[in-house]
Amino acid sequence: AMAEVARAGTPAAAFSSRPRTVRIAGGGAPSPYPSTSSRPTRCPRRRRGLFVPFGCRASTEASSPWPLLDAVEDDPDPSEPPRATPSSAGAAHWTVSEPMSRDTDAASAVASTADVSREMAAELLDVGAVYAECWPEGEGEGKPTRWRRIADRKIVAKGEVIRVHKRPRRYRHACWLGRDAWLDRVVHESDAILVVNKPHRLPSMAHESNAVEHCGGCLERSLGLPPGTLRVTHRLDSSTSGVLVLGKTTEAVREFNDSVAKTPGSREIVKTYAALVSSKASVPLGSLTHWMYPGPFGVGAFHGRTLRRSRARLLRSSADGDRGGGDETGDKRGGRRWKRCELRVVSCKPATQSQVDAWRTLFGRELERARKPFPFDDGADPLSQGLAGESCESMWVVRVELVTGRTHQVRAQLAAAGAPLLGDSLYQPMVGYLHDADDACAAKEAWRRMERGTVPDWPVALHAETLRWGDSVFSTAPPWDP
Repeated sequence: AMAEVARAGTPAAAFSSRPRTVRIAGGGAPSPYPSTSSRPTRCPRRRRGLFVPFGCRASTEASSPWPLLDAVEDDPDPSEPPRATPSSAGAAHWTVSEPMSRDTDAASAVASTADVSREMAAELLDVGAVYAECWPEGEGEGKPTRWRRIADRKIVAKGEVIRVHKRPRRYRHACWLGRDAWLDRVVHESDAILVVNKPHRLPSMAHESNAVEHCGGCLERSLGLPPGTLRVTHRLDSSTSGVLVLGKTTEAVREFNDSVAKTPGSREIVKTYAALVSSKASVPLGSLTHWMYPGPFGVGAFHGRTLRRSRARLLRSSADGDRGGGDETGDKRGGRRWKRCELRVVSCKPATQSQVDAWRTLFGRELERARKPFPFDDGADPLSQGLAGESCESMWVVRVELVTGRTHQVRAQLAAAGAPLLGDSLYQPMVGYLHDADDACAAKEAWRRMERGTVPDWPVALHAETLRWGDSVFSTAPPWDP
């Protein structure tokens, strides 16, 4: 029997400065992993009169530590190119310097490369938007070039080349909630793991242009934890909220990954999601199985068309028929087997007016912060119902349990079943579509639908409600449950 269920908002002796032994939910033996709570803090919290070096600008308040970058996001220069977006892949959204003629302090090097002030350069360094060239296999013709972040570097050496992302991708409204708000989101903490209720519009992993504003980085900065304390074990989409497990030790991350891979002898993981969907009828209970396009991705990968990984994933109803566009080695004359996707619909209940109102409030606030028009908000599309105030009779609260874990699986499968998630502008064009034929006509239709989709920069009505790991159960309520 499960001895303990961890839920968001429950009291926890979190982030104590003293070593401690914490029992993982389930009442088992104390964690065998070494405590990290007694390690010296290399990144002190910001206090009046104290200097905080590059890479360690803490912000325990509900505000970003980068006022200049905030001002650029709030009032962008119309002469500057737009920031990097998933739909503009392939374009260069950074500036590369000439080799340094002499040893140069990092802020000056960034300022001259990106044509910004030293103060802005310091913020770009701190956010992790600056890289230096390196050659892990030695410099020379034919040797691969790598880029390494230099957030904590004071000097750029003579001959070095740097790359500056002048307009880093920002997630500040979901990141800088303040210490107390993040503590309220802690579901469970032990010496091995920290479980948090991730907010919408915040990635699970760092963006190429922003090393801080992701779930683990925001927690570290807001709570004054040493950099690198919290490590990614699994991912939730940026637009999805809910239970996220972060590891504190290499052993804990490895153990969780073994469970995800279903390694013999590992603890079982079961994930349950709650979703608000639009559908003319209730979603049937029981197993829902599809097969997902496996790749390849890239230029000319899909019937001669460029297919980016950020696009909606194609599903078909069975494993039969033609295979995908390339084999495991990338040979387009062969074919990969489409990947099996299965989930179980546990419940489907009509959404209440209070749930719809709560979603409308959340969605409207975040849509305003995103400063982008919702692409299908034309008064007729059912996805707009959560915002515009129409009847909630066609809205349902669906709970599903994952059997497999594929990219965008819940979003893709429910859309294919005719029940798209509210706010999901990427999969709304895919409603009811299955790519069961793989000829030129079907490819044209699939491409038309995928091109209509927009990667959401706003909340999608999907919440990772429960994660069971062996005897431990971690749970958080959906944001639309008042």
